[in-house]
Amino acid sequence: MKRNTLKIFICILLIALVIIAIITYKFYNYRSIAINSANDNKTYKNFYNKQVLGTDVVTLINKTMDNNKQNGVKQNNDGTFIDNELNSVNIEVKFKELDKPIKMEKIYSQDTINFVQNFGAESFICTKIEYHKKTGNVKYMYFEQV
Repeated sequence: MKRNTLKIFICILLIALVIIAIITYKFYNYRSIAINSANDNKTYKNFYNKQVLGTDVVTLINKTMDNNKQNGVKQNNDGTFIDNELNSVNIEVKFKELDKPIKMEKIYSQDTINFVQNFGAESFICTKIEYHKKTGNVKYMYFEQV
C-alpha cells in the first residue's frame, strides 16, 4: 500500500513541477518580449521631434524592416507591411521635391546605399509618431526633409 501511495505522490510532484516550469517559462518569455518592446519604443521615441541625418533614417528603416520580418508582419501585394495592431511599424519619408511621402519599403527595395549616397548628409525630422492602441508600441513614424 505504501508503495502505491509513494508512486502517486511522485506523479503528483512531477506534474506540479512541470506546471511550475511551464508557468516560469511563460513569465520569462512575456517579460523578455516586454523588455524588447520597451527598448524598441525607446529607440523610436528618440527620433521624435529631433533633427537627424539621412544615414540615421536609413538605419532606422533597416531596423524596422528587420523587426517587422522577425515579428511575422504580413505584407500586401505591393510589399507594404500591413498594420497588425500589435507590433508592426511603418515609416514614411517626405522629401522636399516630392508631393507625396515615400514608404520605407520602397526606399529599402530601391537600395538603401543609393539613399545614403543621395540623402545621407541631408537633415530630416520626425514630425509624427503613432502608437498601437492594444500594446502601446510605436506603429507609425513620419519624417520630413528639412
